[in-house]
Amino acid sequence: MSAQVIEKEFDAGVLTQGALVKDVLESNSSPVMVLDDDLRVLLSNTASARLFHSPSPERHLPALADYCGPARSYFVELVSATIRRGEPFAGRDISIEDEVFHLALHRGESAWIVTLRPITLELSRDYKLRRLEQHRDVLLRAINGIEGSIVLVDLSGAIRFMNEYTKRHIGDLLKGVPMSDWPKAAGFYREDGVTPLEGAYRIIPRALAGYTIAGQAIVVRNELTGRRLDVSASAAPVRDGKGGIVGAIAWFRDVTKDSPAA
Repeated sequence: MSAQVIEKEFDAGVLTQGALVKDVLESNSSPVMVLDDDLRVLLSNTASARLFHSPSPERHLPALADYCGPARSYFVELVSATIRRGEPFAGRDISIEDEVFHLALHRGESAWIVTLRPITLELSRDYKLRRLEQHRDVLLRAINGIEGSIVLVDLSGAIRFMNEYTKRHIGDLLKGVPMSDWPKAAGFYREDGVTPLEGAYRIIPRALAGYTIAGQAIVVRNELTGRRLDVSASAAPVRDGKGGIVGAIAWFRDVTKDSPAA
């Protein structure tokens, strides 16, 4: 085989490998650069070129500082110092043009791989989650400050939430008790204060069936209340985004002072 043929095959192999490397870089949606020890940009993908407003290097290999521009001096200094020390790191969060990236430097056999993974959206989700938690805490404080009972149950009738007022008047009386036995366990009676709640008088099962009940008169009397409480009871189904019933919410207002029985 002649030297000319070998040279052509070698050039073809180099071009093929270069094309493969470029394809791999372009398959990454995050900005990626390949640097040598002299801080020259050997390769970069489109995402990197877009971030730094620089074309991907072809024949000319720009210095990292020239590729990134003076506005990104902190990023350049951080990468440069890392390469000079020869100590790759798995990640550090940095800000570039109002976006936050997770920066990672990996030492390959002959070059450094710099990856910038955008995490602005992740931080945005974290911020929204924290805001939701704050709103939840405010809502819970408001609900727990209400002088009335609020109970939330799932589709099976299991209690998922009760406010502090409910805990003071029911406590653990319903813990582990099936919903069908609640009237007996917690002392729920019809308006006469003697007849246990049954059938249509039990508002939560009706709410789970899709009905809304407002202002039904019931009586609560158990070891925690220590006396008869005349209560105005209401309930409604809780629905998901598609309108399906996933539970029920019930609220009870003490009207003992307004009741003739008082």
